[in-house]
Amino acid sequence: MSLDEEPLDPAEMLALMKDQQRSVAGQKGAFVPLILLSWGIAWLFGFGALWLIDGPGAAFSLPIGVAIGAFVVLLGGAGVLSTVLGIRSGTGLRGGKDSAFVGIIYGQSWWVGCLAIFALGQALVLQGMHPDLLRVFYPSAYIFFVGVMFVSAAAIWRAVPMLILGGWSIIVSAVAPFVGYPGQYLVYALAGGGGLLIVALWTWIWMRRARSRMAPGARS
Repeated sequence: MSLDEEPLDPAEMLALMKDQQRSVAGQKGAFVPLILLSWGIAWLFGFGALWLIDGPGAAFSLPIGVAIGAFVVLLGGAGVLSTVLGIRSGTGLRGGKDSAFVGIIYGQSWWVGCLAIFALGQALVLQGMHPDLLRVFYPSAYIFFVGVMFVSAAAIWRAVPMLILGGWSIIVSAVAPFVGYPGQYLVYALAGGGGLLIVALWTWIWMRRARSRMAPGARS
């Protein structure tokens, strides 16, 4: 600031700080609808492919290799896209040590939890559980874990859509096993994937409205 410039009054400084906070929040959340959309499509068509192995009957069945391949590619693609967009959302932003610590712990918890669930399933088989039950246990356990992680993210970052999505994922993971194989995959595809797509649309609409309120001349 030069000597000729007048200092901002407290109200203007507060408004400037709020604008900067909104800008940072907008950059961090700009890719959330696309991330949710990618996972919604992955769940819808990935679990749908698994259901097509035995679900609709021989006339419309999908070869197991094709179905599993499609499932892996779709979920892997959603994971890669989420990682790339997550990195881009933080580009140019500086966070404190506390936020960095939370991000690291939360991020590492994903793969640690997934490996733990895999080990638990194998341990159950060693203790006498029939291996065929793994196709009921694993999807339900992983989706339950995803729901818990979404709820944790909602608590950390105060994200209401993540709270709703996490709670819905937990409910789906608890209900679908009662349907049994292969119907559970259809439940995951329609209820799980459909829920992700609905939240993606809701988040996109909410962000559009938020940006319109932040536009010049919209400040109250």
